[in-house]
Amino acid sequence: MPENSSPPPSRRELREIQAQQNAQAAPEQSDGLAGLFGDQPSGGRDEQLAHPDARPPRSHDDGRTGGRGRRPRRKRRALWITLSCLALLIVAAAGLAWAGSKVYAQAMDARAHLLAAMPHAAEFRTALLAGDTAASEAAAHAFEAEAAQAASATGGRIWGVLESIPLPPAENLRAVKTVAEAAEEMGARVFVPASSIGLASLTPQDGRIDVAQLEAVGSIVGEADRSVSALAERVGGIDQSALLPQVKQGVSQIVDAIAELQPILTAASDTLEFLPAILGADEPRNYLLMFLGNAELRAGGGGPGSFIQVRAEDGALSVVRQAAATEFTSARAEPIAPLDAESEALYSDILGRWIANLTGTADFPTSAGLAQAWWAEKFDDQIDGVMSIDPVALSYLLPATGPISVPTGETLSSENAVSMLLNEVYFAYPKGVDSNAFFDGAAAAIFAQVLGGAPEPKAFLEGLLQSVDEGRIHFWSANEDERAAIGATALSGTLPTTNDDVTAVGVYFNDTTGSKMDYYVDASVNLTTDQCTASTAEPTWTTAISFTNGISRGDAESLPSYITGPYYRPGDIATDVILYAPVGASIESLTVDGVETAGTRATHLGRGAVRVSILSPPNSTQNIVATFRGAEGEPASGYGAPEVKHTAMVRETPVTLDAPGCG
Repeated sequence: MPENSSPPPSRRELREIQAQQNAQAAPEQSDGLAGLFGDQPSGGRDEQLAHPDARPPRSHDDGRTGGRGRRPRRKRRALWITLSCLALLIVAAAGLAWAGSKVYAQAMDARAHLLAAMPHAAEFRTALLAGDTAASEAAAHAFEAEAAQAASATGGRIWGVLESIPLPPAENLRAVKTVAEAAEEMGARVFVPASSIGLASLTPQDGRIDVAQLEAVGSIVGEADRSVSALAERVGGIDQSALLPQVKQGVSQIVDAIAELQPILTAASDTLEFLPAILGADEPRNYLLMFLGNAELRAGGGGPGSFIQVRAEDGALSVVRQAAATEFTSARAEPIAPLDAESEALYSDILGRWIANLTGTADFPTSAGLAQAWWAEKFDDQIDGVMSIDPVALSYLLPATGPISVPTGETLSSENAVSMLLNEVYFAYPKGVDSNAFFDGAAAAIFAQVLGGAPEPKAFLEGLLQSVDEGRIHFWSANEDERAAIGATALSGTLPTTNDDVTAVGVYFNDTTGSKMDYYVDASVNLTTDQCTASTAEPTWTTAISFTNGISRGDAESLPSYITGPYYRPGDIATDVILYAPVGASIESLTVDGVETAGTRATHLGRGAVRVSILSPPNSTQNIVATFRGAEGEPASGYGAPEVKHTAMVRETPVTLDAPGCG
């Protein structure tokens, strides 16, 4: 052993050295665990200082980035969370884009089918009116097929999820689905059932209308009306302002089609519900048919020239008797039937004292009651209903029935019926007794031709509807339920009792010349109103009427005296103009050719009304202007669309509306 060598340590010394080494390692181990788990060292500060050779604990801010520091670990964890969220967002966005693309394709597919369905709707209508059952059935099924494909395109889980999102873009999906399903229902519940209807069943054939067939048609139309009414309510809730242009086009077409169809079906359903009973399905009925002459104007169209009593029994129609107006005793001391005080105040009692004046009121039910009284006095017959028709309406029906031969040798056609019945007859038969004979024969021939059947049912029904729409055919029933079904439609010949649906003003004419000179008269009406823009003040309605006598003095002097009349110089025409305000409105002013006048003012049919007399020389125009003001406090929402009701004249009466904001 070398000299300077130390003796090997004893076991005791080895144990002490090992203990010192362990004591030095303990703080470092404890610090590493604390960094990993985020806890304080197991020993306190004083305990660490008790070991002078031990290293101080490692600071968290010593800048080291190795192994076990707290901040490096947290930074990595935040980074992974951020990256994970970003990845999820990218995946979600990709999924949403895919879903949106899929649903957009579905929506465009539905739109394409809806647009493809619409031409079939037009084909269906044309074929139905033409009586072509095969074509109408084909068009109805084609519409239904396209609509069904449109509805099918709006299905699926993804569509349902996106559709339920309560955000404006999702309104496009909801709208497409709603109209597609509505179109499918319209095809299945309206078009297909109605395609089997033959128009011939709605028109007379060999003097009879098949009431059993009418009842079957009424059932189909009634069900269709209920379906369309429900569909109209459903599609009415769509907010079209939120729709994309591509979507809005298809939606608008279906919504408009339903809106156009609804009032037609409702009117048809109401009519068909009572038509079998009107035609005597339950018990025989007696009706009085009045032929009016517009060459002598009356508020209801013209004065009655002849009458026919018609019997209806189980759909069979037959003539009981007929009579000319000259067969009744006029110039009575008292009206044939009591008049209500309002009618007498506005029109005077001449309504009931001359049979030619019974249509001199704007209220056809009043005229019908007077006609009943005149007929009952002469023939003691019970009348269950009254109908009026003028020669212009007849001319609309003649294209369907064909020309009519009159017993006196003339032939009536759609081209000459108006001129012959209202003017030329007085040249051919200048004596009243002769012209009355002509009218009697013509009335009987016309009625027989119509009852014989129309070779063109489409043309017949179109002519009938046009006549009703222009106020040339009116009907009143003694049955209260039937009157309620007719309501205030054009067929009723009445003014609406409220402003809810339409805000109507009335313009009516009564000839006081005692002549047939109104064949040469034309009129036009302009209605100006601020009812849709007057937010604070009461709205006003200004009705301006131009009344034109179009014959020259020289031509008038060459006319038969039966046309010019015995009371005025030939060519002069005297007329009472009767104006009605909207319900609740008052008459603010009235002028004739710019001169203020009071006129005869009254309340009639729940409205303010005024009558003013004018005299029209040859080749002149009189201008009558009346202004009405709405009731104080009536909200703008209380006024329906503005409309003009007027006397049906020989020629069309142009009506113009100037109503800003009313659409």
